[in-house]
Amino acid sequence: MPEKIFRDPLYNYISIDRKRDGWLLKLLDCPEVQRLRRIHQLGVSHFTYPGADHNRLLHSLGVVHLMLAVLRHLENTADRGAIETARPALLAAALLHDVGHGPYSHLFEPCLGIDHEQWSMRIILDPESSVHKVLRKHSVYLPQHVADLIDSDNNEHPAWQKSLLSSQLDVDRLDYLRRDSLFTGAGYGHFDWFRILNTVELIDVGGGTLDLVWPERAAFAIEEYIFARYYMYQNVYLHKTTRGFEALLQAMWRRGRQHFDAGSQADSVLAIREFWAAEKPTCAQYLRIEEYTVLQQIQAWQDHTDSALSDLARRFLTRDGFVRIKPPPPKNELSMDDPEWEDALRGIVTNAGFDPPEMYCLADTLKAKYKRPYQPEREGDEQSVRNAIRIIDPESGTPVEISRLMKRLGPITKTDVDQRVYYVPKAVRDEAKELAATWPK
Repeated sequence: MPEKIFRDPLYNYISIDRKRDGWLLKLLDCPEVQRLRRIHQLGVSHFTYPGADHNRLLHSLGVVHLMLAVLRHLENTADRGAIETARPALLAAALLHDVGHGPYSHLFEPCLGIDHEQWSMRIILDPESSVHKVLRKHSVYLPQHVADLIDSDNNEHPAWQKSLLSSQLDVDRLDYLRRDSLFTGAGYGHFDWFRILNTVELIDVGGGTLDLVWPERAAFAIEEYIFARYYMYQNVYLHKTTRGFEALLQAMWRRGRQHFDAGSQADSVLAIREFWAAEKPTCAQYLRIEEYTVLQQIQAWQDHTDSALSDLARRFLTRDGFVRIKPPPPKNELSMDDPEWEDALRGIVTNAGFDPPEMYCLADTLKAKYKRPYQPEREGDEQSVRNAIRIIDPESGTPVEISRLMKRLGPITKTDVDQRVYYVPKAVRDEAKELAATWPK
């Protein structure tokens, strides 16, 4: 067959041309990419939504599919030569943008002290990695170009290239919103993605700089997308049960690391022990940290002499989570911190026999950028597709930020503030809620 066909629950079929893009199939077969089969796309969201067992590899294939689609569109509507030149790096970046993710995706980054984008770049640029060898064989300069596209601080290449993969409206978000909606069963991620991809325009916004904008006929599809993004964050990504298990896992991992740093290594899984012991872990050491590795470590911690670590390990494996407690409004509206309230809540936890309290009274900060995930840049001269979604104004013929034309978007695009909540054992739920309701006494 001239095309390699993949069955996909979201798009039905994903096809890659063997003749034109055969090297991409070799990249897909690299062990660093196949490792993504063992990384949950949505961290521990399957604790809340049992169907959310999809993995990072499936998502990466979806991003490749959408990148192929938008490149076909741009080849027919923009400078074909420029698109064809950028094409290999864009396809490789679509497949490899998440190759540096650790266990449970974003959730585990603070546990391991990592940034997945930095690890993606390290893996791509590592001469010993299989992905580097495949990229270099296709083009000597391709590994660096791909790493540059993933690096949020790099501006070596035209901005539109990076924006296709990472911006306020990119192929990464278009895939994961719809895919996560499908697998969770939440039903919020519905929007006309085909129209969005097939109406985008690459125009000169001044000084020879090309940027991505959309015509007026795409406005309703993009409005759908922004609402879907908002609803998915409110109902899936920030779900209280999921956030509670995230906080539990991170607290457990911190405790286990404290024991390791204190010299207790007997119960440490080899791959984790070597990663923690290394001053600067190698790519090979990092890539051995998978979800199965983490689960093996958590299983071992069930028998730890530290009763709190053992209890949290058991809770995670048996889905015996904590409950969320919303604190009373802080005395200072400019700060989330209320030390007296937190001390009182920890007192309740301690009096109930949960010790140490810092393991059973877990603070969770909901960042404003997640509560309202689309907060565009308001200054017109500073806007680009990286910080705003722009529509061609039918009256002026110039790009304007979409919420200026679609007024319904106003309430969900306004600036928000960070918020803090707490997670405690279910045994103290009623007393903790009573404290919040009657504070200050």
